[in-house]
Amino acid sequence: MPDDMDRATALTEAHHQESLAAVTRRLRQPGTPDCEICGEPIPARRRQEMPSARRCRPCQEAMETRRAR
Repeated sequence: MPDDMDRATALTEAHHQESLAAVTRRLRQPGTPDCEICGEPIPARRRQEMPSARRCRPCQEAMETRRAR
């Protein structure tokens, strides 16, 4: 019979797997031609190198900087 620790571990693992699946789905979706934050066109080279890009490089970097704090 599973105890509380087993249930917690199973829930954590399930959450982790769901999160990975969501990220994988998002990365497989095509990006957008315009940045979803500033509305400026995403350069063709960035879209070619990262087809799932939804933000221009400056907006992406600003978002990552905010998350790192």
